[in-house]
Amino acid sequence: MIQFKVSAPGKVILFGEHAVVYGKTAVAASIDLRTVLNFTELPEAEQVVKICFSKVNLFITIPLQQIQNFFFINKNVEFIENYEIFYNKIKEFVCIVSYANFQQKLSLEAFFYTLIYIAQKEEMEIKPFQIQLNTELAINSGLGSSASFAVCLAACFVHWSHLQKNIYKVFDFSTLDVISKYALNCERIMHGNPSGIDNCICTYGSIIEFKKGNYIQPINTNNIQAMKILLVDTRVNRSTKALLEKVLELKHTYPVIIDLIMDSIDNISKEAVKIIQKLKTFSNTNEFFLEGYKQLMILINMNQGLLATCQISHPSLDRICAEAQNYGLAAKLTGAGGGGHAYILLLPDTQPETISSISRKLIADGFTVKLTTLGCSGVQIN
Repeated sequence: MIQFKVSAPGKVILFGEHAVVYGKTAVAASIDLRTVLNFTELPEAEQVVKICFSKVNLFITIPLQQIQNFFFINKNVEFIENYEIFYNKIKEFVCIVSYANFQQKLSLEAFFYTLIYIAQKEEMEIKPFQIQLNTELAINSGLGSSASFAVCLAACFVHWSHLQKNIYKVFDFSTLDVISKYALNCERIMHGNPSGIDNCICTYGSIIEFKKGNYIQPINTNNIQAMKILLVDTRVNRSTKALLEKVLELKHTYPVIIDLIMDSIDNISKEAVKIIQKLKTFSNTNEFFLEGYKQLMILINMNQGLLATCQISHPSLDRICAEAQNYGLAAKLTGAGGGGHAYILLLPDTQPETISSISRKLIADGFTVKLTTLGCSGVQIN
């Protein structure tokens, strides 16, 4: 009986969110907070699909025959290539299955979209199985929880299809590319028109330079001391889709102004890439190494200011940024904004006492704080 585990990291966008939707450069990094999926093939006698998504309190068992009858009874599945038609069919099925809230609805839609799509594309047989999935990532907070979820689902079903064909291999680059594309389709359910950066970073890991249209350039960080950040959760929920639409509306109203802002964010991202690449040429104790971090902090403040101009900051995010500056550090929102998370870049010589002090202050203000490292591994199979 087949059993395996898949995990994928979350992400932070260091520079370039929102601008990336319009073809500009962004810089993103994986973080060592992961989504974990456990897959188990069930005995043929059970003839069910069991879904256990504890983060959204979803525990459901669906007869396999119900899935077969709805999607495969006439073997006419060309509709999967038309996103709107296919997604409408998925929504119809999920309504039949039933759910308790909006998060469960989206989770089920993403699950069945990915399962049926990959089953057809990879010629995978859907047998009885159970999926248990949990995550260390907060939902709807800018840390790529939905992308990490989508990447785990895509990787799971791609790997299962390989095992059914007696193909035993680790995820090479070509397989990762396929997984990332499947995950992007899944992401459209949750984010409407995603840039593709989240599924890329959750698939490949590391720190990457990204442009919409599949331009992915890993930033070589060999010999660089691991960059550390404080992830600060505002605990303010927001909708990525709504925030993207807000910026789009601004762009329609003030096209020249918003285009100039997006160009400026693009230039900030490109400059950040140069600095990060230059860091590897200096030792961790070299004065130019510390100077590189200080330049990154200037760029972080600039990027945050431009995003605030686009009206996607939030009073909680502004407080976090101000507190970071009180300690000689820099912070910005990461993700869609409007709440969610901010990150504070720590200097290589930031003392533990300083980290504890700023953490206590932010926690006292009602935020949650996690120390994490940038650039961890991407999706993995065990």
